[in-house]
Amino acid sequence: MKKTLAAVAVLGAFAGSALAADVQLYGIVDTGVGYNHVDADGFGQDKDSFGMQSGQASGSRFGFKGTEDLGNGLTVGFILENGIKSDTGVDDGVMFNRESSLFLEGGFGKVAFGRIGSLNNGQSSWAKVGMISAFGTSDWGGYSAQVGNIMATASQWDNMIAYQTPDFAGFKVYAQYAMGNQVDGTDADEVEGKYGDENESSSDRYYAIGATYNNGPFAAYFAVDSINYASVTTERGNKVIEDMDDSLTVTLGGSYDFDVVKVYLGAQYFDEVALDSMGGVIKALKAPGYDTMVKGYAVTLSADAPLWGGKGMFGIGYTDAESADSEISTEADIDLQRYVVSVGYDYPFSKRTDVYAVASWMMDSYENKAIEATKVQDGDPSAYTFYVGLRHRF
Repeated sequence: MKKTLAAVAVLGAFAGSALAADVQLYGIVDTGVGYNHVDADGFGQDKDSFGMQSGQASGSRFGFKGTEDLGNGLTVGFILENGIKSDTGVDDGVMFNRESSLFLEGGFGKVAFGRIGSLNNGQSSWAKVGMISAFGTSDWGGYSAQVGNIMATASQWDNMIAYQTPDFAGFKVYAQYAMGNQVDGTDADEVEGKYGDENESSSDRYYAIGATYNNGPFAAYFAVDSINYASVTTERGNKVIEDMDDSLTVTLGGSYDFDVVKVYLGAQYFDEVALDSMGGVIKALKAPGYDTMVKGYAVTLSADAPLWGGKGMFGIGYTDAESADSEISTEADIDLQRYVVSVGYDYPFSKRTDVYAVASWMMDSYENKAIEATKVQDGDPSAYTFYVGLRHRF
């Protein structure tokens, strides 16, 4: 009897704390099936695949978030969010891989600490770049006109400090600094392993500043970010790189809602970013030089509109990239023009459940002009995909 009363008391205390802290369990389960065809155009073998996939419209996830009113206009809160594969039930091995943050909010704005996504990312409460495309930053079956297939987007960062200003007539300004992610590399004694200490040159560090503006039907986004790459020796392909130049991306875009159609436009300049981080056909084929560092620019134009009780989507994208100055060598001197077209439809069964379908086509016009070329170095590999899925939010 005493144990039962004690258990009830503990549960009651927990429930009281949860209510006081306004804790919420939330998530998305997104699963579907799709078909992909890759025309290698000499870069290996053509590929066909059909199967079940998770998180194509929105990454499947579950999480906990909560806030507590501290008085005097201050609020403390947290977000713990874990991405999962709904088709297999597994995650990437890191608990709360999408976000693990603690924040303080008040009249001064908002400051957060922990594992947080960059502004140019789609997997975090701080992610903003998805607002410049009708397809956001989700895969939509692969090879789609989502931002991450056209532009350089950074990922989540450990040990980050992020700041957001109060809203000034629709304007918000953001600043982020990540103290470091460990990297795979080789130290001075040629010992391979994971290296990196916070705020030391042995780890990758990240910086960003950006702004958003929202005023009725108009929304805009701007960001400048950079990765200060670790000085630990890293191997990429056949190259050994000791002192990598820092990356730089400048991204600008926005949208305007005309009621009958909402139009999105985005553009980006990038330098010293990893080409394979932008996905694409050449990554799927592992074409020679696909993992080199590149510089260039990208543009995306898309729209969505009410259609048959749901929403129709259309998007195109173009990327023009070449080897960054630090990368031009006898192994890699690449030139890439990427073309992407996507069309999709999303139909809601309820406020929390919807079904969607997307068809996409991508072509990578690719050339490796390296002197010591031993494989096929020039071609136009392409891919198309069809995907249908069901998404439920809770």
